[in-house]
Amino acid sequence: MTHDICLNIHYSAPDEIWDMIGEVYRSMDHWCDNAGYPAWRGENINLSAFVEPGGIQISGEMPDELWDKWCGELKSKLSLKLGYEIGEPEDGFKFKYWTPFEKKYSDIKTIDDVKIVFNDYSTFYWDDFTEHERDITVKRPYHAFRSPLIELYIYFDDTDILSGKKLQQEFLEFQSRLNELNIHICRFKTVDEI
Repeated sequence: MTHDICLNIHYSAPDEIWDMIGEVYRSMDHWCDNAGYPAWRGENINLSAFVEPGGIQISGEMPDELWDKWCGELKSKLSLKLGYEIGEPEDGFKFKYWTPFEKKYSDIKTIDDVKIVFNDYSTFYWDDFTEHERDITVKRPYHAFRSPLIELYIYFDDTDILSGKKLQQEFLEFQSRLNELNIHICRFKTVDEI
């Protein structure tokens, strides 16, 4: 009768995504308009939704025979509306991040064939990416890793006018390291040397 789920919707989603989530919430049976926060009420029904660092948490009471159908419908509607599969992260459902992550090459702590970790301990797994793009010719040279759910930009320092050779060396060393680790992600943009 008491239920608690966490869904893979990240708290950093932009306002237009929260508006879409609100539409789905309101379309669900037992929606309560006057709670002041997302809630569903009825006979033996008292559910609330909150945004947590680990995703959207929905908890409260609902008879088991209603819960499975209601929860399945909520996940299905959210998946359709948001354009990616919604479910519980503990069941392997991945978060979508609407804002790209931006990191500096100099902040890489470790890198191996599974993941890259930065000095702030943010960790990214290579399996999460489907595309790789690199460009050394732009003002802020970068390697970009993308998928429909996440983007990671690794920027190289080009602030020192005398650092052109160092920048080129670091850029190519990073690509060489990726090759050594056998990290080959779909698509590469052509890169000209500086």
